[in-house]
This record gives sequence, structure tokens and C-alpha cells, in this order.
Amino acid sequence: NGSGGGGGGNGSGGGGSGAPKDGSSASSAARRTIPAGLIVERLRAHASDSVYISSFLDAAPLQAMLLDERLRRLLCMRSRVKEVSEASSMCEAVRSLAGAERMSSGGEGMVVFDVCSGKGLGATLLSFLLPRSRVVMLDSNGGMDLSHLRARPNLSFRHVDLFSADTPAVLREEAAGASYVVAVGMHLCGALSPRLIDLAVAGGTIDAMALCPCCLKGAHGKAVARSAAERSVEPYAVLVETLQAICEREIEAAAAGGGARSRVGVWTDREMLSPKNRYITVQKWAADKAAPDVALCQACA
Repeated sequence: NGSGGGGGGNGSGGGGSGAPKDGSSASSAARRTIPAGLIVERLRAHASDSVYISSFLDAAPLQAMLLDERLRRLLCMRSRVKEVSEASSMCEAVRSLAGAERMSSGGEGMVVFDVCSGKGLGATLLSFLLPRSRVVMLDSNGGMDLSHLRARPNLSFRHVDLFSADTPAVLREEAAGASYVVAVGMHLCGALSPRLIDLAVAGGTIDAMALCPCCLKGAHGKAVARSAAERSVEPYAVLVETLQAICEREIEAAAAGGGARSRVGVWTDREMLSPKNRYITVQKWAADKAAPDVALCQACA
């Protein structure tokens, strides 16, 4: 979606590192924030819509964000309720992949990539959830006001075209020294979902992936639409099946080449305030290790 704090994006653009803008070039209207009390009031009106909204209202990250104008801007978009539910869902997906031991350490040694992050509401909440990890936003839009990054010491941004041949090297550079690397993509559009799958499965940098897709375009999208019509099912269900099959083919090819063992999971997060609420996950582990446990949150079980 990429409209406020969430992901999506179009994946095209430049590469390399991106220092956060301080917002000095933004107009005063663009940088104006909504009073903290009004943000809380508007969120509270939807507290019964999702456990994510009710939990967020009582959580420490909201209080910290309301007190810091740079962070509060992430909650000033009209779609804040939907965006908060999506960002909270991202956190739960990463929590399930990280496991209890890493969570108890605050994510020490972890790197989390928020792929096609937009301004990064999800990444910001991840930086609170995993304060001892490094959370890296990846997006093709290098012109966003990212002054809120200065408020979160474990949060950074890389200006990246996901389709660039340089992207695997960027991932390796950002993940250097990490003991566990997770990539999460929220509502990726078109070819971005298969590209993330390729980077996660075929590359050697990412240990786990959580992908919540939005749509497929081009030939893949037409095939999904035809199959959905023939079977009289929702196109989104066929989209998830298609991407799951891509994951399984990539895993089989990687295993044949001597790569790490991997498994695919699919689940629905019913508390996300979007009809596009299914995750495809991939977890890798060494051939001489037991498969890791996955503890699904109650909303995703």
C-alpha cells in the first residue's frame, strides 16, 4: 500500500544507502501533526474492530510515539486504523518466526528487513518489539521524510530497487554479523512477491520470510484471475496458492543444489483489518539441525 506507514511500493528506483531526510524541505502542511488526544480518540473508536487496535492503545510504543512529533506523524494518516492493524500483524508474524528465545532477548543478534516499507510504521513497531535487533527499511522511494528514524536508534533505511542485481549484496552488507535474519513484506504488489521469495529462498542471507501479498500482475495475474473464475473462488486464495507453489519450487531447487533445508507455511491473520490477510512463510535450518518450532499468535492459529 505504501500510503502512510505501511509497505507495498513499486520496487523501482535507485540503490544504495539513504540517509533519513530531516523534513526541512517538506511543506508545513505536509509536516503538520494531529494532536495526540485526537489520534487516541480515533483509534479508540475502533478498539473493538481488532485486538491489534485495542492492544496498541495500551502499549508502550503508542505512548512513545505520541510524545515524539517525528514518530507521531506516522499516525496522522487517515488510514491509521488499517495501517496499525497491518503493522501489528507484521510484528506478530516476526514474533512467530523469531521464537521465544530470541524474543526474550529483545532480538539480540537479529536483523529484520521491512521490504517495500514505505515510511515504515511496521518497521517502527518492530524496532520497539525487538529493541536489541537492527530493523532495516528497504524501499525504492528515497525522497520520503524519514526524520522519525532519528528517534529510533535501531532503525535504518536503505534506498533499494528490489529488482536490482545489487540487492543481494545490500542484504548481505546490512545483515553482516547477524545471527538470524528475517524479511517481512506487507501487501507487496505484482512481481515484488516472487522477487522477495527468490531473495529469501535462493539467497544465503535470509533465514526466514513472512510475505503477505497484495496482488499479481501481468501473465501471473491473468492466470490467477482465470483459475479463480474457473473454480469459482476468490482470486486472493488462488494468488496465495500460486505464491506458495513458487516457494515450494524454489525450495526444491535450492535443496537440489545443496542449500539449507526449508519449509513453507500459510496462515490467515483474522485480526488484520484487510481482506488480504494471508501470510506465506519460509523458514530455513541447517541440515544437521532439527526444524524450528513455530508459535503462531492466537489471531493466526
